[in-house]
Amino acid sequence: MKTTLDLPADVAHTLRMESARRGGRKAASLSKLVADAVRQVYGTPPAPHARPRHQIKPGRVILAASDLAPVVTSEAIRTALSDEG
Repeated sequence: MKTTLDLPADVAHTLRMESARRGGRKAASLSKLVADAVRQVYGTPPAPHARPRHQIKPGRVILAASDLAPVVTSEAIRTALSDEG
């Protein structure tokens, strides 16, 4: 379904920043971000991914995290590793 949304400037800015963080318009269009947010808030299951969630490059495989996965920072990894020992 197509519709037009009038978004406040701060919400539009947040969506653009999140789209860029996820790899740009091709990876995370504004429509996809809004749909994911509505699904997350109202509890509908996420849509299946049409694209594979991995990328094969010579000598390595890159796995993509879920769009809803939290961002893992170097500091969070250091903290988790220091808690183990």
